[in-house]
Amino acid sequence: MSDVRSFLDELKHNQSFMDNVTRWEILPSSKGSFAPLPESLPSVVRKALNNRGIESLYTHQADCYEAAVRGEDLCVVTPTASGKTLCYNLPVLKTLLDEPESRALYLFPTKALSQDQQSALNDIVLGDDVPVKVCTYDGDTPGSLRIAARQAGRIIISNPDMLHSGILPNHPKWIDFFKSLRYIVLDEVHSYRGVFGSHMCNLLRRLKRIAAFYGSNPQFICCSATIGNPAELTQAIIEKPVTLVNRNGAPAGEKHLIFYNPPLVDPVQGIRKGVVHSSQQMAVRLLNRGIKTIIFTRSRVKTELVASYINKKLRNIYNDNNRISVEAYRGGYLPGERRKIEKGLREGSIQGVVSTNALELGIDIGGLDAAVLAGFPGSIASSWQQAGRAGRSSALSAAFFIASSSPVDQFLVQTPEYFFGANPESGFIDPDNLYILLDHLKCASFEIPFRKGEGFPGDVTSLLSYLEENGVLRFTGDSWYWADRSYPSEQISLRSGASENVVIIDTTKGKYNVIGEMDSHSARELIFDEAIYLHRGDQFIVKKLDLENHLCHVEVSDVNYYTDSILKSDIKVLEEDGTSLTEGQTITHCDILLRNEVSKYKKIKFQTHENIGYGEIHLPEEEIHTRAVFLSLNGDSPAGRAFQCVPDTMQAPVLSRVSTLIRNTAPLFLLCRGTDLGVSGRVRDPHFECPGLFVYDTYPGGIGLADNFTVKMNEIFQACLDLVSDCSCQQGCPSCVGPVDQQDQFESNPRTLTRDFLAAWLEEEN
Repeated sequence: MSDVRSFLDELKHNQSFMDNVTRWEILPSSKGSFAPLPESLPSVVRKALNNRGIESLYTHQADCYEAAVRGEDLCVVTPTASGKTLCYNLPVLKTLLDEPESRALYLFPTKALSQDQQSALNDIVLGDDVPVKVCTYDGDTPGSLRIAARQAGRIIISNPDMLHSGILPNHPKWIDFFKSLRYIVLDEVHSYRGVFGSHMCNLLRRLKRIAAFYGSNPQFICCSATIGNPAELTQAIIEKPVTLVNRNGAPAGEKHLIFYNPPLVDPVQGIRKGVVHSSQQMAVRLLNRGIKTIIFTRSRVKTELVASYINKKLRNIYNDNNRISVEAYRGGYLPGERRKIEKGLREGSIQGVVSTNALELGIDIGGLDAAVLAGFPGSIASSWQQAGRAGRSSALSAAFFIASSSPVDQFLVQTPEYFFGANPESGFIDPDNLYILLDHLKCASFEIPFRKGEGFPGDVTSLLSYLEENGVLRFTGDSWYWADRSYPSEQISLRSGASENVVIIDTTKGKYNVIGEMDSHSARELIFDEAIYLHRGDQFIVKKLDLENHLCHVEVSDVNYYTDSILKSDIKVLEEDGTSLTEGQTITHCDILLRNEVSKYKKIKFQTHENIGYGEIHLPEEEIHTRAVFLSLNGDSPAGRAFQCVPDTMQAPVLSRVSTLIRNTAPLFLLCRGTDLGVSGRVRDPHFECPGLFVYDTYPGGIGLADNFTVKMNEIFQACLDLVSDCSCQQGCPSCVGPVDQQDQFESNPRTLTRDFLAAWLEEEN
C-alpha cells in the first residue's frame, strides 16, 4: 500500500534533500461536482455504468452529453484522468442504440491509443451485452478482420495515417459506413499542431467531402489536454464552431510539485550530479515505499538507462526484487510488448515505468502515485501533462522535476515562478499552405472528381487548373478527374520527415528474432554499426545497419558502455531563386541542401558516464532538399550597419540569440510548430560571403514557411524586439533569447546586445 504522505514528510525533514529543493508547491485537493445520469440514456448503458459503480456523472461529462444530444460540435478540455472517454462514449452509444444504422469513427494520433480505447469500450460493450460492435482498423489489423470491420463495425477506431492512406482512397468499400456516419471523435486534439495539424485539417476536409457524397453530415466531439487555445485550435482543425466544455467536475487529490536541482559535484566548474542518477535514486526511494511511479525521460537511451539502473538497484534474488517490477516504455517496441506493459500497469503487476513522452498521451495505465520528470520535456503544457499522470481521483500524489545541467532546466529550477506563472503554449495550423493544400487536392481528386465550382472549402479552381496543366488531373464534363497512374496518398506523409521503419533483428547464435523497430532518421543516430542498442534491460551490439533494405542485425552483448553519436549539420545553397529588397533588407530566396552527418560516436561507461573512447561511423550524409531565405547582414543594409555595432567577440552569441527569438515568435505568425522551422545564424556564410541568417523549412521539399516568413518579417522582428524588451530577466531566459549557460563567459550582456541590435535594425528600416 502506498505511503505518499509519510514519504513527503520524511523528505521535508531531510536537510540534504531540502538544500537542493528550489520550490515545493502544493496544489490543494478539490471536491468533485456531480450530475445525475441523464434520463435519455439507454437503460442498457445505464446498467453497464451501474455495474461499474458509476451512478452519477461529473458535471463536465453531463455537459458534454447534453450538448452532443443537442447536435453541437464539442471541444472538452479537462485534466488527465478526469473521465474524458465518457464525454464521447455516452452520446455515441445513445445514438447508435437509438438509430440501428448509425456509425461512429474514433481517431487517435497513435495506434497505442487506439488499442487502449478498444479495450475500454470492450469492457462496457462486451461485459454488459451492449449491442454495438467495436472494431479497430489500423496497420496492425489482420486482413481477415478488415472486411468484417467495414461491414459490421458500428464504432471504427483508427488513426489519421490509416484514414489517409487506407480508408478514404478505398471509400467505395465503406459505402454503408459513410452513409450512416453520425459522429467523428478526435482525441488528443492538442497534438495536431503545425505541419501535422495542417495535414489533419485537410484530411478532415476530405473525410467530410466523402461523407457528404454519401449523404451524411457527422458531428464532432473533440478532446484536448490543457493548451493555450483549445477552442481556437479545434475550430481551425474541423472548420466548424465548437462548444467549449472546460468546467472540470472531477475530484482532484492534493498534489505536491517539487523542483529539485541535483547537488554540485564540482563547484569550481559548476558541474552537478547527472539527471539520470538523480531521477533513478528518487524513483528507487519511491518504489521501495510501495509508491507506484512513472519516470519521464527525454530520449530512448535515457529511458533504457534509467530503467536498467533502477532494476539493478532493486535486484535481490532472495525476495524477487521485493516484488517490485519496473519496465521501460518507448517508441520502437513491438505492439505485443507495449500492450503487455500497459496491461501490467493497469492490473498492478508492474509498479514502475520509465517512459519517453510516449505515455504522456492519455493511455490508460492505471493509478500512479508519483511522477518523476527527468529534465524539462520541452514545453509548459507537456510538463503539466506528465505531472498529471500521477494522481488518482482524491488520492494524494507527487511530481518531482529533476533538473538536468542544460541551460533551460537550470533557468526553470532556479526561477520556478516562471513555470507557475507561464501559460501553456498555444497550437496553430495553416491548412491553406499551398504545398499541403495541393497534396490533399490530389488525394481528394483521386477519391472523388472535383466538380466545377466546388470548394475545399474555398475556391480551388486555380489550383485544380494548375494540377491539370501538370498532367495530374484531366478536365472534362465540368469536372476534374485524376489522370495519373500513381496512388497519391502513398506519396504524401502526414508527419514531417516520416519514412519507412528499420526492423531490428536479433541474430545471436544464428537465430533470427525481431525485437523492435525504429524510424530511419533515428536509426542513423542510434543503431549504426558497433552501436550499443538497449532494449528492456538487454544489451545488444549492432553488427550491420542496412538502411537500403531497412534492416538492422544485432547480437547480445555484455560490454560495460553504451554509445552516443555526434551529429553535425550544414547548409549548402543549391540555387538562388532571386533577391528582393524589403525595407532596405536584402533577402535571397533559395533552395538548400540541409545535411546531417553522423561521423563519430562516444563510448560512455555505465554508471559513471565517463567518456572512454570514440569510434567512427561510416554512413552517408542524410540530405534534405528544402526551401530557405537568407537575410543578409552586409554593411550596406540597415541590419548590416546595426550588426557592425556589435563587438566582434559577441557577434556569434547575438546571432544565436536572434535565432532563438525567431524560433520562439515566428510560429505565431506563420501558424506552425517551432520544430517546423529552422533558423541558423552565420557570422560569415561561405556562399554569400557575408554575415546573415538562414530561415528554412525542416520539412523535406519545403512547405512554404520560409518564403512566407518574408511577408511577415517586419511583424516577426517587432515581436522579437518586444519579447526581449519586456522580459524581466537579466541576461536571458527561455521566454526571450534563451538562458545563459553556466559555462558561458561573455564580456557584455547578451540579452542587452541582442535587444540593442534588433532596435537599431528596426529603427534604421523605419
